[in-house]
Amino acid sequence: MLKLPDNLSISPGPAPVGRVIPVLAADNIGATLQELSARATQFVIGREYAAQVVSKVDDKAYLVKIDNAVLKMELGDTAQAGQSINLRYIKDGPAPTFFFMPQASVPADGAPELSQAARLIGQYLQEAEKNGVSNKYEATAIVTHSPREPLMVAQGLKQAISNSGLFYESHLSEMLQGGRSVAAIMQEPQNQHQNLTQIAALTSQQLAVLEQNRVNWHGEVWPGQMMDWDVYAEPRGEDSSERTDEQHGDDSRSVVSELKLDFPNLGVVAAKLTIINGYVSINLRAEQDATMDELRSKSRALTQAINSTGLKLDGLIISAYE
Repeated sequence: MLKLPDNLSISPGPAPVGRVIPVLAADNIGATLQELSARATQFVIGREYAAQVVSKVDDKAYLVKIDNAVLKMELGDTAQAGQSINLRYIKDGPAPTFFFMPQASVPADGAPELSQAARLIGQYLQEAEKNGVSNKYEATAIVTHSPREPLMVAQGLKQAISNSGLFYESHLSEMLQGGRSVAAIMQEPQNQHQNLTQIAALTSQQLAVLEQNRVNWHGEVWPGQMMDWDVYAEPRGEDSSERTDEQHGDDSRSVVSELKLDFPNLGVVAAKLTIINGYVSINLRAEQDATMDELRSKSRALTQAINSTGLKLDGLIISAYE
């Protein structure tokens, strides 16, 4: 059956959604006869269908007509017979599964009107501004409990960004194309219980990422160790070295990853990695002289590790942190 979120209401009229929230996966359609009927209509994965609520079966279930198929779906307790809804077909098995697609509002004749989504985003931005929300994403979960295993740290950082909710809409698109599971989508913050302040903060940060092509992350990378992480694409023409521009052309853009950690014994250590077309340049800075000496002693091993990844080391600089 199609199951909507508890806080998603459907009312008659051109704008059935009380408020725009992330689109959630529909539950499977249960009955075998329904499944056979649905498959007989040859629904196309990814296509959006106009559907009609035919009648009410019980408190939450309704009969819904889609093309020539009549399916039983859970639409909550506010749907009405005769109501039109939009559904997107996302997979065949083990039973046909749909997404509920909100309908756009219709503006008054001759009068400009913001969509419901635009009005909601405006509300979120006002709430974020009122609470002084920073563009920096504040992580609440520890990235890894295995700081001595670089691969585990790298995988943890990847998951920390992926599950942050900052790229939720692109992940939805991937899921519709079969590249991401519904279970993975359900782990993101948009599908967890959040209050208005939390939703507003995340929306504001998403828009900042979209506008600036930059992710600012702060959190506990392993127990007791905080880290600042900044990832961004450098504007064209502002790459870090003239050699890189000449080598790869004006159309190339560098991706930069900057880390900063304050270790109990090593002091502040910052790293900047600039990657472009398979080349990487590294700038390491340390607060303590002893830490710089240690980094220099490990530079050969670092160079070998970089080369083993298939990247080409374009430069390695170790200097004092100021």
